[in-house]
Amino acid sequence: MSATPSNPLWLAPMVDVTLWPVRKMFFGLGVGLAHTEMVSARAIIEKSHVAYDMLYRHPKEGALVLQLFSGDIDVLLNGAKEALKVNRFNALGINMACPSRKVMASGGGAALIYRPNIASRMVKELKTLGLPVWVKTRIPSHDLSDAFNWCELLLASGADNVAIHARTPSQGYNGKSDRKIVKEIAESFPGMISATGDVFSVSDVLEYIEMGCVGVMIARGALKDPFIVTEALKALGYSVGMDDSLGFRINVFRSFFEDLGDIRDNIAMPLLRRFLSCIFKNVPRASYIRSSLANAGSIVRARELYDAFVDELKLTFQF
Repeated sequence: MSATPSNPLWLAPMVDVTLWPVRKMFFGLGVGLAHTEMVSARAIIEKSHVAYDMLYRHPKEGALVLQLFSGDIDVLLNGAKEALKVNRFNALGINMACPSRKVMASGGGAALIYRPNIASRMVKELKTLGLPVWVKTRIPSHDLSDAFNWCELLLASGADNVAIHARTPSQGYNGKSDRKIVKEIAESFPGMISATGDVFSVSDVLEYIEMGCVGVMIARGALKDPFIVTEALKALGYSVGMDDSLGFRINVFRSFFEDLGDIRDNIAMPLLRRFLSCIFKNVPRASYIRSSLANAGSIVRARELYDAFVDELKLTFQF
């Protein structure tokens, strides 16, 4: 199954965010590829219902990468095998970027940067399953040779794409992603490197593409403003057939509400709150409705409040 994206703007994996309703919304906005959130391979093996929820794929989703994490080669491989029994994916991803102490303590996430032999074998083992293998990674240091050698190892082991978040594990999300390193590596491995980290504007997307990256993953910037996707695609020359009008935004979020209604409230409400800051931006009383939605208690009630406010807007703006 091909992992060829329809365009170079992709939705990055985000913990507690990139479940299917969010991914479906972003596919509707035009992303060329999306990731599941980071899924524990061990949890899949143990048949955790939480992990299995993460594996659900909506029929209307596009190219989808299953991102897994583990510090153990066999666990990673067996978790991937079990996941493929549950659903189909276009590529298998290995997280070598997460800097959380819990994940790194297990030997997974960014800890794999300091376990190069294990990381290399993980890529090779996943390749035996017949799908493209994508790696999302941080850099060992801000020394170009260190970063270059690390990415070269991953690619030589069989990785089909290496997404570079050019911060070290110890940086967390402090400082800035080192774009000079991304540029040098992207130029050294044409068509194999994508970028992630500090993508908050259309100009950020364009800069990474101009550096030679085959794709750009958007994460925190997408939470802040999902409609950066349509604007960036327009800037890249893609015909998106969508606009940034109030009516368009209303319809995007109405569909999102409908999808959230198909999952449990304890998952749906936190997902909704992630996107409240951009709902009805620059519209009168927007802060009031955002507060009301955040405290609605259930998606059903939040949808009622949303629809009532939309009716008011239609009378005011006549659209």
